[in-house]
Amino acid sequence: MKWKNLAIVAALFAALFAWVYFYEIKGEKTREEAVEKEKKIFQFEEKDIAQITLKSAEGEFVLQKDKDNWKLVQPLAAKADKSTVDSLTSDIAQAKSERALDDPNPNFKNFGLEPAGVKVTVKLNDGKTHELELGDKDFSSSSVFARVPGQNKVLLLSSSLHSSATKKLFDFRDKNVLEFQRDQLKAMNILTKGKEYALEKASDDWNVKKPFESRADNTEINSIVGDLEFAKVEEFVDSTAELKTYGLTSPAVRVDLFLGDNRARKTLLVGNKIDSNYYAKDEARDTVFKIKEDLFKKLDFEATKIRDKKVVRFERPNVKQIDIKLPDKEFSFFRGSDDKWKMSKPEGHKGKVISEYKIFWPLEDLEGKELIDNANLTDPKYGFNSPAAQIKIVDKNNKTTEVALGKLDKEQVFVKTSAGTTLYKVEKKILEDLNLKPEDIIEK
Repeated sequence: MKWKNLAIVAALFAALFAWVYFYEIKGEKTREEAVEKEKKIFQFEEKDIAQITLKSAEGEFVLQKDKDNWKLVQPLAAKADKSTVDSLTSDIAQAKSERALDDPNPNFKNFGLEPAGVKVTVKLNDGKTHELELGDKDFSSSSVFARVPGQNKVLLLSSSLHSSATKKLFDFRDKNVLEFQRDQLKAMNILTKGKEYALEKASDDWNVKKPFESRADNTEINSIVGDLEFAKVEEFVDSTAELKTYGLTSPAVRVDLFLGDNRARKTLLVGNKIDSNYYAKDEARDTVFKIKEDLFKKLDFEATKIRDKKVVRFERPNVKQIDIKLPDKEFSFFRGSDDKWKMSKPEGHKGKVISEYKIFWPLEDLEGKELIDNANLTDPKYGFNSPAAQIKIVDKNNKTTEVALGKLDKEQVFVKTSAGTTLYKVEKKILEDLNLKPEDIIEK
């Protein structure tokens, strides 16, 4: 009997728990969701919107969905600014009535709703249309008076929808100067100061192919690419004037980007200066616009700006051997099986562990203060027939790079590499750095 009573009590507790869970906990959540849904002005989602028409003091704008993007079709045809339209569609789909005024016969004029300051018309993918009118903001400016045409009541909504719906034409237009996917960029040509520079990307590195051949300064080129990627239009020039009016038929700067395996071309033209901006144009679009002077300055460079001034570039972990030959002594270093750097020359120091930074730092920091292309490297004035130092760097794939130091030219020394015909002038301190002494580099 006792066990039977306990079972009954347990069953009652289970029933009570189930009631509390399904009605009080889960039910409360369902009721809250129902209340929130009832507050929504429209019962559709952002993805359902196909077209938006806005009428306000700023004009009449018509925006249409174009696959995953948006476009303006009125008052002009242009690509729309995605973030601006996404914010608008979100505000429309999520619009909620904070409360309705307790007035069965409201005077809509008192709330700026007759006539309405803003009219929003939404067309859905299924062809149905919905309308909403916005009037004045309340005393706090955090809410706006609104009404749904055909309903005789005044609603109070968040003013964020009013802000999104009263943007200017400039706000709704796509302001990317040149739209492209950075990871698709394979090559780039830049015409500036009367010279055309052809740059090719190999893996993560950039190389100059014209008007000379050399490694490019990756940091500088990537900075240029980044500035182009994020550059925004400062002002649109909606005019029918000829391009020569803006200096765009013979531009001061022309940038050609080559994208993907098929090398699709995107071109930016930069023309005359206007105040603190420059006229510019995406060759694929009709519109002329203004860009910041900073972008022009970035593109209007001298050759030395984009060149890699490092005499040699290598990844320290990939190097397995370094030889340094001076007129009166010779050193040879190798990476041991324990990954420590050791000396094999001069005699008497073979196998001794060295401080690797003392041999790497001078080579990693070797930078040309002046670069001379297509020099006659056999000319005796450069001193390579009797070098002041010779360096050999061997990587793990047995690829060898050789560097030779020649004569002094005041405070600099001539340097050449086996990788090209460029002549470098580097600070003469490198001769001191290479004048090694075993006792100074052997680890204590």
